[in-house]
Amino acid sequence: MKILLLSFHFPPDAPIAATRAPKFAKYLIESGHDVRVLCASDPQAHVAHALDIEESRITRTDWRDLSALPGEVLDRIVPSRRNLQSQSPTIPLSAPTIPIPPRSGLRSKLSAFYDSAICRPDRRAGWRPYALSAARDLFDKWVPDLVYATCPPHSVAPIAREIAAMVKIPFIVEFRDRWALDAYSNHPEWRQRLDRRQEAATLADAAGIVTVSPLWMEDYKSRYGADKVAIAMNGFDPEDYPLEMDVAPALGRDRIELLFAGALYPGRRDPRAIFEAIALLGVDAKRVQVTMLGKDLDPAIVMAKEAGIEDCLKILPPEPHPEIVKRQYATDALLMLQWNDVRDAGTVPGKLFECIGARRPVIATGWASGVVGQMILRRNLGVIANEPRILANKLSALLSEKRAHGRIAPLPERVREGLTRREQFTALGPFLDRATGQLAAQIAAE
Repeated sequence: MKILLLSFHFPPDAPIAATRAPKFAKYLIESGHDVRVLCASDPQAHVAHALDIEESRITRTDWRDLSALPGEVLDRIVPSRRNLQSQSPTIPLSAPTIPIPPRSGLRSKLSAFYDSAICRPDRRAGWRPYALSAARDLFDKWVPDLVYATCPPHSVAPIAREIAAMVKIPFIVEFRDRWALDAYSNHPEWRQRLDRRQEAATLADAAGIVTVSPLWMEDYKSRYGADKVAIAMNGFDPEDYPLEMDVAPALGRDRIELLFAGALYPGRRDPRAIFEAIALLGVDAKRVQVTMLGKDLDPAIVMAKEAGIEDCLKILPPEPHPEIVKRQYATDALLMLQWNDVRDAGTVPGKLFECIGARRPVIATGWASGVVGQMILRRNLGVIANEPRILANKLSALLSEKRAHGRIAPLPERVREGLTRREQFTALGPFLDRATGQLAAQIAAE
């Protein structure tokens, strides 16, 4: 089968969390499919992932960031604090001495309204003309049997619909995060209604919907039909996560390290409960180090100070994925920071499968009855709790084990059963075949 994979991010222009699309492309090629990738050129601050397929299979395009368009206009109408400060050569940019003009609140409101009204489904919708033009050029010499769009960004989904219509082929939309009904959406209700309508219009023409969560699968089935939906959870790659890796523990036997690599959502996904748990350890708190890798982690510093354990926190910039994998094997436990809210029950981050692949104990916060919570409990991966005292008890147990044995024992091999990425992707084979076959039958009937 000839498959055009639409993914806004693709290595090496991909953030650290963007692992699924390149792994899926590699899997499809190894399974005998003829795959081409259409993506945006969006260079990252560092190369997080190596390119595992031939560059000749990839078409990279420019794109326009819709959220950046009104910036200059707003700067002229409603100056921002940063612009005012940069205009004063005698005052450092960081000095909070220039008063914020009364209209600064207006600037924020105008920006939020523009984002809700224009950046639909998101700011990467400006990729559309570039992606359509590149697809037309590609179709002059190569026409796929199927377009497979992976989201987010969710603007990829309506773009896939248009591209598929060019040559009358089916398209499938994969949701790693939800578009409409997203629990993390900060848009006003009127914008969320528009999202629901646009999603419904787009998916009405889709040959299939793929999701990564069993709870989301049931929701999509109820809204779009059971035959139209399939699940392929994220997984781990044994070549990246062997059963054993020859790395020494990151810290000596008298201390433990908790590792987190990713993004924070203060008030939703954040380490506050973990920090409060460390504080409850009293004199043993100094034996715990929390290492966090990523961007925009300043809220964690504030929370650590509030808990009185700022000396326990170590902040590092993002690293390439292979380096993070080594850290995961060397650490004592891995942090999973989820939202303790039923609206987050279906979220299943790819990070969970990396924890499983590395066989390191998991210390998680979030909705214990959700998919992540149940996987942690049923596979005995560690603990999920939101009460600092329960988390503190788990930390105390890890400290005792580390002091007694010099390292924290890996989780049993059985925790990895059925959760490789290949096992998850394999289930999609019949689904892809059915999607292409249905459209072929429809065209023949017409």
